[in-house]
Amino acid sequence: MDNILGLFEKLESQSLAVQPSRCVVVRNRNASCRRCAEACPTGAILVEGNDLVVAPERCVGCGTCATVCPTAALESKKPDDKELLRAAVAAMQANDGAAVIMDAAMQAAAEGKYDPAKVVVVKSLGRVDESLIAVLAAGGATSVALVAGPAEGSVAGAGSGEGTTAEGNAEATEAVEIAETVGAPPDRAAQLVRDTAALLLETWGSDVSVKLTSKLPRSVRRTEPAEFDTGRRGFFSSVRDEARAAAAITAEHVVREKLGAEEPEEPKFAKVAEDGTLPHFLPERRGRLLLALSNLGSPEDVMIDTRLFGHVIIDGEKCASCQMCATFCPTEAIRKFGDATTAAETGKPFGIDHYTGRCVQCHCCEDICPTGALTLSTDVFATDVTKRGRSERIPMKPRKRKVNDPKSIVNAMSDLLGVPNVYER
Repeated sequence: MDNILGLFEKLESQSLAVQPSRCVVVRNRNASCRRCAEACPTGAILVEGNDLVVAPERCVGCGTCATVCPTAALESKKPDDKELLRAAVAAMQANDGAAVIMDAAMQAAAEGKYDPAKVVVVKSLGRVDESLIAVLAAGGATSVALVAGPAEGSVAGAGSGEGTTAEGNAEATEAVEIAETVGAPPDRAAQLVRDTAALLLETWGSDVSVKLTSKLPRSVRRTEPAEFDTGRRGFFSSVRDEARAAAAITAEHVVREKLGAEEPEEPKFAKVAEDGTLPHFLPERRGRLLLALSNLGSPEDVMIDTRLFGHVIIDGEKCASCQMCATFCPTEAIRKFGDATTAAETGKPFGIDHYTGRCVQCHCCEDICPTGALTLSTDVFATDVTKRGRSERIPMKPRKRKVNDPKSIVNAMSDLLGVPNVYER
């Protein structure tokens, strides 16, 4: 992972913004997160052995990696989250409260058959995340439909799953006209987002339905035939521009490699705060999600299991009271309290405060715990998610040895060897 900063730079494009300092692997090389690589549908980000490999020429700008990145180290552009939200709200209002988001495959399949003012088009449904759905629900949506089009090179029958013949093609065309086109199965990321969003809305008492479907709702059907197809023209223009951008980015990095051009030197150390922790941040989409859930009201007092939130569990017998979990937590979901260095003398309590709503389930704390005392559970109480302030305070035991003691290494070696007298020379 030594060159991960350079690899991330290769992903920077017109479709993707990269914030390397937010990546948990950049913050701590022992972090196990590889979600961007696991979710990338085209292999633009791959994990080969212990190496992260980036192939920018394969990136299609679908935004799936940005959706699954827990810390927003990768962010979609063209549109960014705010632009997509504005477009979705406008389309929802034009469609009497029914929000419809469809992918580029459905846009091509339903060419000229839908009202573009009532639909938001994204390249892939992997671009949609839970915060977008929650904000729409809190903003008055009556339903949210995520519509996937047919897979490239295949035509599905009208509700039958058949139709590779000419007759089947005709039936599929007719199905598009009545807004009942059947497409390919939605991808895994979109399914996960749909399931998570539906669970959150149900838990927070919202009756807004969230559906992942291959059928275009009738409400967005065009009532009058279009004189010319602006939708398709715009789509292929966008694809052409992005292809040019991808080619330029790829060529630039090939030139750098072939000519031996040096990459700009990245800072080796992040500036730490006064309490010894690395900089904290909360992804904007997490802030929007928490605000939307708060606006929906109070949740049921139940436990929920999602991809978004985590609950820290610490085994007091194994814990070394090092507070490293708080040092590396990117979102300040784990925060230090008290002074560990003087606790033995003063007797004052110290430990960590845990904030469930700020936990993005990156598992960095679990990965860096030196004694394996910390476990991150995906089961959380819904009432803790939007609670202001800490969700839980976890006290720690005073350390056996002083942190700043000049003889700390000698004393630690004595404990490790089980020898009472270890001398330094």
